Amino acid sequence: MNTIDIIKIILGSSIATTAFMTLISLIAKTWIVERIKLALQKEHTQFNTDLQWEVKVRERAEGVAEYISLARSLRENSTEEEYRKANKLSWELAMWLPAEIYSQMVQAIANPNQANNELTVVIAVRKLLLKEKAGNLTENQIAHHAPGIGKK
Repeated sequence: MNTIDIIKIILGSSIATTAFMTLISLIAKTWIVERIKLALQKEHTQFNTDLQWEVKVRERAEGVAEYISLARSLRENSTEEEYRKANKLSWELAMWLPAEIYSQMVQAIANPNQANNELTVVIAVRKLLLKEKAGNLTENQIAHHAPGIGKK
C-alpha cells in the first residue's frame, strides 16, 4: 500500500465518521426539540384547563352569591321580574349544586339560624368549588352588610 491509498482510507473514514456524527447529532437535536415541544404543549394545555376551571368556578360562585342576595331581599311587593330572576337562578343552581348543599342553601334562605345561614352556605360552596384551595375561611370572617350591623 502506498501513501496515497493510506490517505484515501484515512480521508474516507474521516468523512464517514463526520457524516455519521452529523446524523446522530441531528437525530438527537430533533428528539430533544420534540420532547421540549411536547412538554410545553402539555404545560400549556394544563394551564388552559386550569384557567377555564377558574373562570367556571367564578361564574358559579357569582351565581350562588347573586341568588342568595336576591332571594333574601324578596318581599311581597317585589316585582314579577325579580321573582322570575330568583327562580331562574335557583333552578340553575339546582342543576349543578350537590343536593345537600342546595338543600342547605334553601333552608338558610327560608329559615336562617346560627348553624345554617347564608354565610355557612357560602363556605360550603367555597369548599365545593375550591377544594384544597378553599383554606380555613369561616363564616365569621366573611363581610356581611345590612342596616344596623355594627351598632351596639
